Amino acid sequence: MISYKITTGILGAVIFIIILSLVRKGKLQEKYALAWFAIGIVVVLLGFFPVILDKIAKFTGVSYAPALLFAIAVAVLLIQNLYLFIYASQNDVRIRKLLQEVAVLNKLVAELGEETVGTSKSNAEKPFFGNGNAVGSNEPKGDTQEPAGPLEDTMSP
Repeated sequence: MISYKITTGILGAVIFIIILSLVRKGKLQEKYALAWFAIGIVVVLLGFFPVILDKIAKFTGVSYAPALLFAIAVAVLLIQNLYLFIYASQNDVRIRKLLQEVAVLNKLVAELGEETVGTSKSNAEKPFFGNGNAVGSNEPKGDTQEPAGPLEDTMSP
């Protein structure tokens, strides 16, 4: 039968390997990895030195040390869950603020685009030659002349 010390040592090593691979792949940020590394260290320490858990259980008045281990694990997970909910709530507020800023910026870009199109149209209407029409335009050259069709030569004399 395998010793519990070996089992917890292997469990701690597996936690370290998983956390390292997740950090290297960019799926877990370093600030969260530190908490999981700490959990791995505690697992290894309590596995190799179960006397620590027994002393903590005696100090807290718990008669069965493995029950204390599960209570500590549940408490750690609840605290971590609360922290993640707080972080998610803060991110929700940040996302809403950023969405509002992006909407304002999109509106400003659209307004600037309209102004740019308006100025480019007014620049296109300025005469290039003496007759007041730009070369190649399909606009009438005089009041009585019809506009040139798409296949007709617009530069006729």
